[in-house]
Amino acid sequence: MQNVSKYLLLQLLLLGALPLAGQYRSEMRTADKQLELNAYNLAIESYQRALTFRADDPEALSRLGLAYQMINQMDSARLYYERAMEDNKVEPATLLNYAQTLRALGEYALAESLFAAYGREADATVGNHYVTSTTFAQQQQGENAGFQARRLDINSLAADFGPTLPQPGRLVFNSGRADEDFDGAGGNRPYVATLSPDGSAGDPVPVSFGYRIENGFIGPVSYSPDGRQVLFSRNNFTPGTRMVPEAGITLTLMIADVNAEGRWTNVRPLPFNGNDFSTGFGTFAGDDRTIYFASDRPGGYGGFDVYRATFDGQRWAALPENVGPTVNSRGHEITPYFDGSSLFFSSDWHHGLGAYDVFRAEMDGMRPVALYHMGSAVNSSRDDFGFIFDPSTQTGFVTSNRPGGLSASEDIYYISPRGATAPSAETADASGPVSSVPEGVSADEPVPFGAVRGYVTDIQTNLPIVDATVVITKRSDSTSTTLTTDVNGAYYTSVQPFTTYDVSVDAFGYAPMTFPVTTDGGRKPDAFGNILLLPGAAPANPGRPAATAEVDPPAPPRAPRPSSPPPTGGSAPAAPTTYDNPPAATGAFAVQIASVGARPDVQLFNNLTGLGQVYIQETDGRFKVRLGGFATREAAQAASQGARELGYAGTFVVTEATPPAAPPSVAPPPATVPAPPAGAPASVPEAPVAAPATPAAAPTAAAAYRVQLGAFGKPENFDRAKAGQLGTLGSEKRGELTVFFIDGLENEAQAEAVRARALEMGYPGAYILLRTESGYRKL
Repeated sequence: MQNVSKYLLLQLLLLGALPLAGQYRSEMRTADKQLELNAYNLAIESYQRALTFRADDPEALSRLGLAYQMINQMDSARLYYERAMEDNKVEPATLLNYAQTLRALGEYALAESLFAAYGREADATVGNHYVTSTTFAQQQQGENAGFQARRLDINSLAADFGPTLPQPGRLVFNSGRADEDFDGAGGNRPYVATLSPDGSAGDPVPVSFGYRIENGFIGPVSYSPDGRQVLFSRNNFTPGTRMVPEAGITLTLMIADVNAEGRWTNVRPLPFNGNDFSTGFGTFAGDDRTIYFASDRPGGYGGFDVYRATFDGQRWAALPENVGPTVNSRGHEITPYFDGSSLFFSSDWHHGLGAYDVFRAEMDGMRPVALYHMGSAVNSSRDDFGFIFDPSTQTGFVTSNRPGGLSASEDIYYISPRGATAPSAETADASGPVSSVPEGVSADEPVPFGAVRGYVTDIQTNLPIVDATVVITKRSDSTSTTLTTDVNGAYYTSVQPFTTYDVSVDAFGYAPMTFPVTTDGGRKPDAFGNILLLPGAAPANPGRPAATAEVDPPAPPRAPRPSSPPPTGGSAPAAPTTYDNPPAATGAFAVQIASVGARPDVQLFNNLTGLGQVYIQETDGRFKVRLGGFATREAAQAASQGARELGYAGTFVVTEATPPAAPPSVAPPPATVPAPPAGAPASVPEAPVAAPATPAAAPTAAAAYRVQLGAFGKPENFDRAKAGQLGTLGSEKRGELTVFFIDGLENEAQAEAVRARALEMGYPGAYILLRTESGYRKL
């Protein structure tokens, strides 16, 4: 009888378990379908219900972790991955996803061990790649590349992403925020906000463009330089879900004309879209004939790749060009942006700090040739993408879902040079030639649409110079345009954004002048400003008759600016003076005021003596008027700003330091235009390397100072001949990276001079090392 009772009890338990097992399977089928459809929030609810029936099921736990990972809730994802890992039978994909989650949380040491395990159990190439990547992240997380990041106040609890600058003082971006016309359906759309010189933005309002689409949303957008066209992605972004390929995004790239009222007309898809793949994240490349975009079309190197398409005057190319393996990888590359000289993009494969990092590709013409990580201010351990950059101001914006935002969704961050102070409204536009106009000329004179204007003026009388010859040469391809000034001293031309031009001005009875101008991404009508020429020099063209114009009687010469004592603790010289020859070097930096063909009277520049020592440097038959004696680049930049306020157009900072005494190689003369900061000190290593590089020449004893140029994963690609121009080149092996440095520097002044030259030569992360008892440390 007792056995019969036990049998009946067992049967009752089995009958009760059958419904529970059926409910578990039902919830799992529902959750798996929702995960497949990228409905991650719904899948989370279903997996959690399934776990009420089987609390330790590794499949439900690992897939729940993946769902949380796709909505950027990494702490929750880690919790469920840890529980799934208690079962030794987890799939290799779970191991990889768990390691990626730990990396996103900055747990690099733990992530590295899991990547190594994945390499042993599943894919050695992928596992070893991410092991090297975590090593790079630990070394790179303290390298900010000279930038700082600030979250914009206009961010909301919803996703804010896709910043673009259609014109000066305007920021357009996408947002999923709910406004007064919110219809209850989650989505995103473009907004516009006014932009202040310090990168802060006013209250945004929706962009009114008169166009709607079904089954999707509009953005991100990119306007052509002339504002007459707009590129935009038709997106399926889901509120709360990461905007990255693995989260299931689909994109179609569209283009439209923009009429005078700002309305979008003639909206059409670009010819290289497809039904079986995504095409989006498009941007104009400094003109209206080239665009960059990302696509996962067949034939690429991995997932999403970066492509380029051109316009032949009639139509866009139906077959876009893949930009190649320097940029594209077996992972995903998205959100390209071309600033006129460099290509920026984000990748989840190239070695970075976490999920998606921003990189800069150095270009040789249209071909990427080297890759640089943009540092730990632009990047974080989470998704960092949609980076845009203005090389003329060294500022930009990036989209990121890093910790510290209002929610786990994307926010927009303002990127600026580290330590920079916010400019005032009066000096915000003083990064190029002066914005004044000649005497008797109206500043309100309109500029033809699509053109920019410049003036040529007598520096002493402030009167316009008529019939001056202006030659504008595009530095990238040496094409030039020759213009002549009119009765107002004005000339007009058209330029490309994010492009550097060399401007040469020649007028009868004046010393010729040459200076650089780098255009920004907007349409500033007076981008070339007012060029001030020095009278009294030998005529540049002796056979040319003197220019005449009907003008008012000459105004009296400008009163020299009174000298003022240098600020306490500053880097200005103790007694500002003008010199006919270079003074003894008192600092590493100087400001170039002018470059002329005949020696000018240095006393004409007495109004600059309140800013520093004025002197003339003769180089290759040119006489360069300079303002010197600055120990830091920041002090020189402040003096350059002061010179512009006094009416000296086109001033810029140069290095003016004595070269190190020991090195056998002679460094090249300072560049006329300082190179902009361009990323972190290390190029991106693609794979472990075999043997360390051999130093070009090794000092017999450890020197007091070194200048580190960078750490590289492929030392065979490092240009030793170029670096050797700075001095004695050495290298050391550190893990998988090879560190290159300039050795044999005896004092800090030598080291600072070499570092300044290194920055100008394209080593943006160069810094000084000081020898101590325990080894070299960074100053």
